Amino acid sequence: MLQQARLPTCGNQATCKLQKSATVFLPRRVTCKASATEQQASTKTCFVAMNVFKVKPECAADFEEVWKSRESHLKEMPGFVRFALLKCENVPNKYISQSTWESGDAFKAWTQSQQFNKAHGQGEGNKRPGIAQMLDGPPSPEFFSSVTMTE
Repeated sequence: MLQQARLPTCGNQATCKLQKSATVFLPRRVTCKASATEQQASTKTCFVAMNVFKVKPECAADFEEVWKSRESHLKEMPGFVRFALLKCENVPNKYISQSTWESGDAFKAWTQSQQFNKAHGQGEGNKRPGIAQMLDGPPSPEFFSSVTMTE
């Protein structure tokens, strides 16, 4: 037999992280509790650094190839989580480089590292092509701390 219930039914409605407005049907005598994964997701934090690029239309393919073929050295850094180059679907020629870090301190260490200098064409013998001439203006950096994460 099923009964209609509103989430959360975990006993502590003031602090429960589950969606409070969902209606579910549960077997009688069953309570809904946040799983270990959901509990971890609510406490996990990160730091996200992004650069917004406006690329000249005739340079878009070259811009993407530079990012696909570059040696980023990110995986060598403590605290590095992930990197993505994102292409905007609704604004032509807009791209975002997005790196995720365990903390702002880990990101700061990256920006002061030899690996950062190599990845940005400042290391000895680096042959990475410059992207400045491919852009309509300088990149716009943006920095974020997570409020909540679900993976």
